[in-house]
Amino acid sequence: MDFFNKLGKKASETYQVTKEKTVKFSEEMKLKGKINDAKNKITALYEEIGQCVYNQFKTNLEEGKEEITEKCEEIARQFDEISKLEAGILTLKQVKRCSKCNAEIGQKDDFCPKCGKEQPKTEKVEVKIELEEQSQEVREAEVTEVKDVSDEKIEDDEL
Repeated sequence: MDFFNKLGKKASETYQVTKEKTVKFSEEMKLKGKINDAKNKITALYEEIGQCVYNQFKTNLEEGKEEITEKCEEIARQFDEISKLEAGILTLKQVKRCSKCNAEIGQKDDFCPKCGKEQPKTEKVEVKIELEEQSQEVREAEVTEVKDVSDEKIEDDEL
């Protein structure tokens, strides 16, 4: 009887692990879908801007600058949204990006295993990830200290 109890317990544990991985995978796919939608919106906005610029060129008019500015601002908002969604994916995967080579590394790694760069210190904060309109999930994320590099020389390999 003990054998069957152990077998049942192990099967239950395996089911829970599989369920958790499936949920994470599903959430990651939803976030990637939203990223793809945002990229498609950006592409459409680029096309619309191009049409506006061409119309200005063709007619030699200064009209349409406001429309172009609005579209450029929307592109910036879409890029911000993509950054948030990508951060949500990293949180789901429980990884972070190397500050130098952009490789995925463990959240607690102090150095990148790929390039050896020391990683900035991070602190945990709560982030709301909108998966669907009717449900929101609160997860922990890590915030990396931001270093002001305006006065520093940018190396060619960092570009």
